[in-house]
Amino acid sequence: MFDWLPLSRYHIRLIKTYGTFISIGLVSIFLLGNIITALVRDNVKVKEGSYVIRKGFPLFTDAREYIALIKRYPYNPGVKVTTYRISPGESYWDVAHRNGISIDTLVAANPFLTTLVPKEGTEIVVPATDGLLVAIDEIWDVRRMRRLLDYDGKVTGDYLPTLFKIISTDQIRFVFFRGEKPLVVNDSLEKLYKLKNIFQSPVGGRFTSLFGDRVHPFMEDGTVRYHNGVDIIAPFNTTVHPAREGMVYFTGWRGGFGNTVMIQHHDGYSTLYGHLSAIHVKCGDWVTKKDSIGLLGSTGWSTGPHLHFTVMRHGRDLNPLLFIW
Repeated sequence: MFDWLPLSRYHIRLIKTYGTFISIGLVSIFLLGNIITALVRDNVKVKEGSYVIRKGFPLFTDAREYIALIKRYPYNPGVKVTTYRISPGESYWDVAHRNGISIDTLVAANPFLTTLVPKEGTEIVVPATDGLLVAIDEIWDVRRMRRLLDYDGKVTGDYLPTLFKIISTDQIRFVFFRGEKPLVVNDSLEKLYKLKNIFQSPVGGRFTSLFGDRVHPFMEDGTVRYHNGVDIIAPFNTTVHPAREGMVYFTGWRGGFGNTVMIQHHDGYSTLYGHLSAIHVKCGDWVTKKDSIGLLGSTGWSTGPHLHFTVMRHGRDLNPLLFIW
Protein backbone atom coordinates (compact mmCIF):
# COMPACT_ATOMS: atom_id res chain seq x y z
CA MET A 1 0.00 0.00 0.00
CA PHE A 2 2.89 2.33 0.72
CA ASP A 3 5.11 1.16 -2.19
CA TRP A 4 5.08 4.69 -3.69
CA LEU A 5 6.64 6.15 -0.49
CA PRO A 6 10.43 6.07 -0.08
CA LEU A 7 9.96 4.30 3.30
CA SER A 8 10.69 0.78 4.39
CA ARG A 9 8.16 -1.34 6.24
CA TYR A 10 10.23 -0.75 9.37
CA HIS A 11 9.76 3.01 9.10
CA ILE A 12 6.02 2.57 8.52
CA ARG A 13 5.68 0.39 11.65
CA LEU A 14 7.68 2.98 13.57
CA ILE A 15 5.38 5.81 12.42
CA LYS A 16 2.32 3.79 13.39
CA THR A 17 3.79 3.05 16.80
CA TYR A 18 4.68 6.70 17.45
CA GLY A 19 1.24 7.74 16.19
CA THR A 20 -0.42 5.40 18.64
CA PHE A 21 1.69 6.73 21.54
CA ILE A 22 0.96 10.34 20.53
CA SER A 23 -2.79 9.63 20.34
CA ILE A 24 -2.73 7.94 23.73
CA GLY A 25 -0.75 10.89 25.11
CA LEU A 26 -3.18 13.49 23.76
CA VAL A 27 -6.18 11.58 25.12
CA SER A 28 -4.42 11.23 28.46
CA ILE A 29 -3.66 14.97 28.58
CA PHE A 30 -7.27 15.72 27.70
CA LEU A 31 -8.65 13.44 30.41
CA LEU A 32 -6.07 14.46 33.01
CA GLY A 33 -6.63 18.14 32.26
CA ASN A 34 -10.38 17.78 32.77
CA ILE A 35 -9.91 15.80 35.98
CA ILE A 36 -7.40 18.30 37.41
CA THR A 37 -9.62 21.26 36.42
CA ALA A 38 -12.62 19.63 38.07
CA LEU A 39 -10.61 18.99 41.25
CA VAL A 40 -8.89 22.37 41.67
CA ARG A 41 -11.60 24.67 40.30
CA ASP A 42 -14.15 26.23 42.66
CA ASN A 43 -17.28 24.40 41.63
CA VAL A 44 -20.59 26.26 41.67
CA LYS A 45 -22.57 24.68 44.49
CA VAL A 46 -25.80 25.94 46.03
CA LYS A 47 -27.57 25.08 49.24
CA GLU A 48 -30.27 22.44 48.94
CA GLY A 49 -33.71 23.99 48.85
CA SER A 50 -32.45 27.43 47.80
CA TYR A 51 -34.29 27.21 44.50
CA VAL A 52 -37.26 25.49 42.93
CA ILE A 53 -37.76 24.22 39.39
CA ARG A 54 -40.42 26.27 37.62
CA LYS A 55 -41.36 25.48 34.03
CA GLY A 56 -38.13 23.49 33.84
CA PHE A 57 -35.82 26.31 34.99
CA PRO A 58 -34.16 26.95 38.38
CA LEU A 59 -35.90 29.82 40.21
CA PHE A 60 -34.14 31.01 43.36
CA THR A 61 -36.28 31.62 46.43
CA ASP A 62 -33.47 32.09 48.97
CA ALA A 63 -32.27 35.70 48.61
CA ARG A 64 -29.17 35.28 50.78
CA GLU A 65 -27.97 32.18 48.93
CA TYR A 66 -28.63 33.78 45.55
CA ILE A 67 -26.74 37.00 46.35
CA ALA A 68 -23.83 34.97 47.77
CA LEU A 69 -23.75 32.88 44.58
CA ILE A 70 -23.65 35.97 42.37
CA LYS A 71 -20.77 37.41 44.40
CA ARG A 72 -18.64 34.26 44.20
CA TYR A 73 -19.65 33.15 40.70
CA PRO A 74 -16.34 32.25 38.95
CA TYR A 75 -17.53 32.57 35.36
CA ASN A 76 -18.80 35.30 33.08
CA PRO A 77 -22.61 35.47 33.59
CA GLY A 78 -23.03 37.20 30.23
CA VAL A 79 -23.47 40.73 31.59
CA LYS A 80 -21.69 42.87 34.14
CA VAL A 81 -23.57 42.72 37.44
CA THR A 82 -23.24 44.53 40.75
CA THR A 83 -25.09 44.21 44.05
CA TYR A 84 -26.83 47.09 45.79
CA ARG A 85 -28.73 47.68 49.05
CA ILE A 86 -31.98 49.63 48.97
CA SER A 87 -31.76 52.96 50.82
CA PRO A 88 -34.54 54.45 53.00
CA GLY A 89 -37.42 55.73 50.85
CA GLU A 90 -35.91 54.30 47.67
CA SER A 91 -37.89 52.25 45.16
CA TYR A 92 -36.86 49.60 42.64
CA TRP A 93 -37.85 52.12 39.95
CA ASP A 94 -35.30 54.57 41.35
CA VAL A 95 -32.58 51.93 41.10
CA ALA A 96 -33.61 50.92 37.58
CA HIS A 97 -33.78 54.54 36.34
CA ARG A 98 -30.42 55.44 37.86
CA ASN A 99 -28.77 52.46 36.16
CA GLY A 100 -30.48 52.93 32.80
CA ILE A 101 -32.31 49.59 32.86
CA SER A 102 -35.96 48.51 32.95
CA ILE A 103 -37.83 47.20 35.96
CA ASP A 104 -38.24 43.90 34.02
CA THR A 105 -34.46 43.53 33.92
CA LEU A 106 -34.30 44.08 37.69
CA VAL A 107 -37.07 41.53 38.30
CA ALA A 108 -35.35 38.91 36.15
CA ALA A 109 -32.02 39.41 37.93
CA ASN A 110 -33.68 39.00 41.36
CA PRO A 111 -35.98 35.95 41.10
CA PHE A 112 -36.47 35.81 44.88
CA LEU A 113 -38.52 39.05 44.91
CA THR A 114 -42.17 38.45 45.81
CA THR A 115 -43.21 42.12 45.93
CA LEU A 116 -42.24 45.35 44.22
CA VAL A 117 -42.53 47.29 47.47
CA PRO A 118 -38.92 47.23 48.73
CA LYS A 119 -37.69 47.04 52.29
CA GLU A 120 -34.81 49.20 53.41
CA GLY A 121 -31.55 47.24 53.30
CA THR A 122 -32.75 44.63 50.77
CA GLU A 123 -29.75 43.54 48.70
CA ILE A 124 -30.40 43.11 45.00
CA VAL A 125 -28.51 42.28 41.80
CA VAL A 126 -28.25 45.09 39.22
CA PRO A 127 -27.26 44.18 35.63
CA ALA A 128 -25.51 46.86 33.58
CA THR A 129 -27.62 46.22 30.48
CA ASP A 130 -31.30 45.59 29.75
CA GLY A 131 -32.08 41.92 29.32
CA LEU A 132 -32.84 38.59 30.93
CA LEU A 133 -30.38 36.99 33.38
CA VAL A 134 -31.25 33.28 33.64
CA ALA A 135 -29.99 30.53 35.92
CA ILE A 136 -29.65 27.13 34.22
CA ASP A 137 -28.83 23.69 35.60
CA GLU A 138 -28.16 22.03 32.25
CA ILE A 139 -26.94 23.25 28.88
CA TRP A 140 -30.22 22.34 27.16
CA ASP A 141 -31.98 25.04 29.21
CA VAL A 142 -30.37 27.64 26.95
CA ARG A 143 -31.92 26.11 23.85
CA ARG A 144 -35.32 25.82 25.52
CA MET A 145 -35.31 29.43 26.72
CA ARG A 146 -34.16 30.65 23.31
CA ARG A 147 -37.14 28.83 21.77
CA LEU A 148 -39.61 30.18 24.36
CA LEU A 149 -38.39 33.74 23.78
CA ASP A 150 -38.19 33.27 20.01
CA TYR A 151 -34.72 34.77 20.43
CA ASP A 152 -32.31 34.91 17.50
CA GLY A 153 -29.60 37.03 19.13
CA LYS A 154 -26.39 35.93 20.80
CA VAL A 155 -26.69 34.25 24.20
CA THR A 156 -23.81 35.49 26.36
CA GLY A 157 -22.19 33.86 29.37
CA ASP A 158 -19.82 30.96 30.04
CA TYR A 159 -22.06 27.95 29.66
CA LEU A 160 -20.52 26.00 26.78
CA PRO A 161 -17.92 23.27 27.52
CA THR A 162 -14.28 23.95 26.61
CA LEU A 163 -11.31 21.64 26.03
CA PHE A 164 -10.42 21.24 29.70
CA LYS A 165 -13.91 21.85 31.06
CA ILE A 166 -15.85 19.01 29.47
CA ILE A 167 -16.32 17.43 32.88
CA SER A 168 -18.38 19.81 35.00
CA THR A 169 -19.78 19.35 38.50
CA ASP A 170 -21.32 22.84 38.61
CA GLN A 171 -24.93 22.87 39.76
CA ILE A 172 -25.81 26.27 38.29
CA ARG A 173 -24.62 28.48 35.42
CA PHE A 174 -25.89 31.90 34.32
CA VAL A 175 -26.62 33.16 30.81
CA PHE A 176 -27.93 36.47 29.50
CA PHE A 177 -30.46 37.23 26.75
CA ARG A 178 -29.96 40.86 25.79
CA GLY A 179 -33.11 42.99 25.57
CA GLU A 180 -35.51 40.23 26.71
CA LYS A 181 -38.04 40.17 29.56
CA PRO A 182 -38.65 37.40 32.11
CA LEU A 183 -40.94 34.52 31.21
CA VAL A 184 -40.48 32.55 34.42
CA VAL A 185 -41.32 34.32 37.70
CA ASN A 186 -42.72 33.22 41.07
CA ASP A 187 -46.45 33.05 41.80
CA SER A 188 -46.59 36.46 43.49
CA LEU A 189 -44.98 38.34 40.62
CA GLU A 190 -46.91 36.34 38.04
CA LYS A 191 -50.09 37.90 39.46
CA LEU A 192 -48.54 41.36 39.04
CA TYR A 193 -47.57 40.56 35.46
CA LYS A 194 -51.20 39.65 34.74
CA LEU A 195 -52.30 43.06 36.07
CA LYS A 196 -49.54 44.74 34.07
CA ASN A 197 -50.89 43.18 30.89
CA ILE A 198 -54.35 44.66 31.62
CA PHE A 199 -53.18 48.18 32.51
CA GLN A 200 -50.77 50.55 30.78
CA SER A 201 -48.88 53.63 31.92
CA PRO A 202 -50.99 56.67 30.99
CA VAL A 203 -47.92 58.59 29.93
CA GLY A 204 -44.27 57.81 29.27
CA GLY A 205 -42.03 59.46 31.82
CA ARG A 206 -40.17 59.13 35.11
CA PHE A 207 -41.79 58.22 38.41
CA THR A 208 -41.10 60.79 41.13
CA SER A 209 -43.29 61.02 44.24
CA LEU A 210 -44.50 57.51 44.95
CA PHE A 211 -47.49 56.05 46.74
CA GLY A 212 -47.58 56.43 50.52
CA ASP A 213 -46.29 58.92 53.08
CA ARG A 214 -44.06 61.72 51.81
CA VAL A 215 -42.86 65.17 52.81
CA HIS A 216 -45.51 67.58 51.54
CA PRO A 217 -43.99 69.68 48.71
CA PHE A 218 -45.86 72.85 49.82
CA MET A 219 -45.09 72.56 53.53
CA GLU A 220 -41.74 74.06 54.51
CA ASP A 221 -41.77 72.53 58.01
CA GLY A 222 -41.22 68.97 56.75
CA THR A 223 -44.82 67.90 57.30
CA VAL A 224 -45.42 64.30 56.14
CA ARG A 225 -48.68 63.67 54.28
CA TYR A 226 -50.23 60.67 52.60
CA HIS A 227 -49.82 60.60 48.79
CA ASN A 228 -52.57 58.51 47.19
CA GLY A 229 -50.89 57.94 43.83
CA VAL A 230 -47.72 58.33 41.84
CA ASP A 231 -46.38 61.38 40.01
CA ILE A 232 -45.00 60.92 36.50
CA ILE A 233 -42.78 63.64 35.05
CA ALA A 234 -43.00 64.25 31.28
CA PRO A 235 -42.88 67.27 28.95
CA PHE A 236 -45.68 69.83 29.17
CA ASN A 237 -48.71 68.99 26.97
CA THR A 238 -47.73 65.32 26.55
CA THR A 239 -50.80 63.28 25.56
CA VAL A 240 -52.35 61.34 28.45
CA HIS A 241 -54.07 58.00 27.71
CA PRO A 242 -56.36 55.88 29.90
CA ALA A 243 -54.59 53.16 31.83
CA ARG A 244 -57.39 50.82 30.81
CA GLU A 245 -60.62 51.05 28.84
CA GLY A 246 -63.60 52.38 30.77
CA MET A 247 -66.23 55.07 31.20
CA VAL A 248 -65.39 58.67 32.16
CA TYR A 249 -67.38 59.66 35.26
CA PHE A 250 -65.71 62.94 36.27
CA THR A 251 -64.05 65.80 34.42
CA GLY A 252 -63.19 69.24 35.74
CA TRP A 253 -61.40 70.97 38.59
CA ARG A 254 -60.74 68.82 41.67
CA GLY A 255 -59.00 70.81 44.39
CA GLY A 256 -55.24 70.31 44.57
CA PHE A 257 -55.36 67.96 41.58
CA GLY A 258 -56.37 70.83 39.29
CA ASN A 259 -57.88 69.73 35.98
CA THR A 260 -58.81 66.09 36.54
CA VAL A 261 -60.31 63.13 34.69
CA MET A 262 -61.66 60.04 36.50
CA ILE A 263 -62.52 56.76 34.76
CA GLN A 264 -64.50 53.73 35.94
CA HIS A 265 -63.14 50.34 34.78
CA HIS A 266 -64.21 46.70 35.00
CA ASP A 267 -63.85 44.69 38.23
CA GLY A 268 -64.39 47.69 40.50
CA TYR A 269 -61.26 49.57 39.44
CA SER A 270 -61.17 53.33 38.85
CA THR A 271 -58.34 55.72 37.97
CA LEU A 272 -57.66 59.44 38.43
CA TYR A 273 -55.51 61.70 36.24
CA GLY A 274 -54.60 65.06 37.79
CA HIS A 275 -52.84 68.38 36.97
CA LEU A 276 -53.91 68.26 33.30
CA SER A 277 -53.40 71.34 31.15
CA ALA A 278 -56.38 70.35 28.95
CA ILE A 279 -59.22 67.82 29.08
CA HIS A 280 -60.32 66.02 25.90
CA VAL A 281 -63.25 63.95 27.21
CA LYS A 282 -66.58 64.44 28.95
CA CYS A 283 -68.61 62.46 31.46
CA GLY A 284 -70.21 59.36 29.93
CA ASP A 285 -67.54 58.88 27.24
CA TRP A 286 -66.29 55.32 26.74
CA VAL A 287 -62.51 55.43 26.24
CA THR A 288 -59.90 52.88 25.18
CA LYS A 289 -56.16 52.73 25.78
CA LYS A 290 -55.52 54.51 22.47
CA ASP A 291 -57.70 57.55 23.21
CA SER A 292 -56.43 60.91 24.44
CA ILE A 293 -58.17 62.02 27.64
CA GLY A 294 -56.12 65.20 28.05
CA LEU A 295 -52.71 66.84 28.11
CA LEU A 296 -50.13 66.72 30.87
CA GLY A 297 -49.84 70.00 32.75
CA SER A 298 -49.22 71.69 36.09
CA THR A 299 -52.64 72.85 37.29
CA GLY A 300 -53.64 72.75 40.96
CA TRP A 301 -51.04 72.16 43.64
CA SER A 302 -48.10 71.38 41.39
CA THR A 303 -44.39 72.16 41.40
CA GLY A 304 -43.99 71.57 37.66
CA PRO A 305 -45.42 69.64 34.69
CA HIS A 306 -46.33 66.12 35.72
CA LEU A 307 -49.26 63.70 35.91
CA HIS A 308 -50.71 62.62 39.23
CA PHE A 309 -52.06 59.09 38.73
CA THR A 310 -54.22 57.22 41.24
CA VAL A 311 -55.64 53.68 41.10
CA MET A 312 -58.60 52.66 43.28
CA ARG A 313 -60.68 49.54 43.67
CA HIS A 314 -64.10 49.83 45.29
CA GLY A 315 -63.00 53.24 46.53
CA ARG A 316 -59.78 52.05 48.21
CA ASP A 317 -56.46 53.52 47.10
CA LEU A 318 -53.95 51.04 45.63
CA ASN A 319 -50.29 51.47 44.75
CA PRO A 320 -50.28 52.40 41.03
CA LEU A 321 -46.87 50.81 40.54
CA LEU A 322 -48.49 47.41 40.99
CA PHE A 323 -50.33 48.08 37.73
CA ILE A 324 -48.12 50.18 35.45
CA TRP A 325 -44.61 49.02 36.29
